[in-house]
Amino acid sequence: MSVGAYKYLVKGTFEGTFTTLQDEPLLISSELPKGDEHKIKIHRGIITNSEEISEEEYQNAVGALSFNEINKIEIQTSEKWPLRHDRIFTLNNAKIKDFQITDVEFLNNKTIATIKGTVFSKVSEGNFKDLNFTNNENSNDTKNNQWNDQRWKKDWGLGIGNNGCLPSAPNFNSSGCGGSGCLLWLRWLLFILLLLFLLWLISRCTEFGHKLDCYYKNWKENREIKDLEEAKKELELSMDKTKKTIQPCGQINDPNGKNIPKSYTFDLGETSGTVRIKYNMYQIPDRVEVIYDGELVDVTDDQNFEPVIVNKKKHNLNYLIPMGFAQGEGELKFDYNYDKNKPTELLIRVIPSREFDQTEWTLNIFCP
Repeated sequence: MSVGAYKYLVKGTFEGTFTTLQDEPLLISSELPKGDEHKIKIHRGIITNSEEISEEEYQNAVGALSFNEINKIEIQTSEKWPLRHDRIFTLNNAKIKDFQITDVEFLNNKTIATIKGTVFSKVSEGNFKDLNFTNNENSNDTKNNQWNDQRWKKDWGLGIGNNGCLPSAPNFNSSGCGGSGCLLWLRWLLFILLLLFLLWLISRCTEFGHKLDCYYKNWKENREIKDLEEAKKELELSMDKTKKTIQPCGQINDPNGKNIPKSYTFDLGETSGTVRIKYNMYQIPDRVEVIYDGELVDVTDDQNFEPVIVNKKKHNLNYLIPMGFAQGEGELKFDYNYDKNKPTELLIRVIPSREFDQTEWTLNIFCP
């Protein structure tokens, strides 16, 4: 399959998990860093609100990020998507605009986060196993993003070592394309095409041929189903590895040790009521965000701070007040209404002050 080959052009709402090798953690407001040392690798993703678009609409789309190849993408069906069932696809030359970075974590010297946005992309079924793509946010870097033409030609015998001919078949003249080698190869090709045409005629004109044709179609369909099941298992395994740990409500005492953001996920259960989050940020101010169903439902908002004394030196951190930071003890809360069609997970994110290289906090979650 050539680099330009694709089956569909899709537009939809994209959400995927990615890692980047940058040294400092990303925040929601951060810009994605440039350069090969900060490559973004998208591990998996889902496209919702999918619709098939025209070549013109795809060409006119402008994305803030571009990726040559993203594997293991589930495209959920909609009235405007041509397939009847959800499938696992590969995106090629994907353009993502209006993107947001959420759920940022820093693990094993890598930043792990979620990217959301509108995607315009070419779609193929399965992976390009013979191409050498690199996921990179800089789509203009042709040196890193272009697939290896010479390797492809060498693997398939096009233009390398045989003057442009395909590899020789058994008993073919190996003298190259300058003499009878290519003519003999063309004769074999015509013979195979004629044989396939005769088999097709037999399959259409005889009962036995019709049964044989049906048997082949059933075998092909079963093989595709098996491949899809294996791809689904692989995707589920990848999802399990990146799934966040959900813990019951209770107390968290996390000294942290560094000014790195932390996220905690809690299970609220199936009982409606008021959720209370008691916190103690101690002397160094930190910001606490309470997020439910993708929305910020409460956030710390102190109006003044006591001076912070570190190494016998007094620091005034009042500049953090407009940013929603808090010092000492406090409480956040929101009304939780259980709905079977909505998630029961609560995300609490702590963003430390960058003024000092360490801080600590205590959280106590009270569920209904």
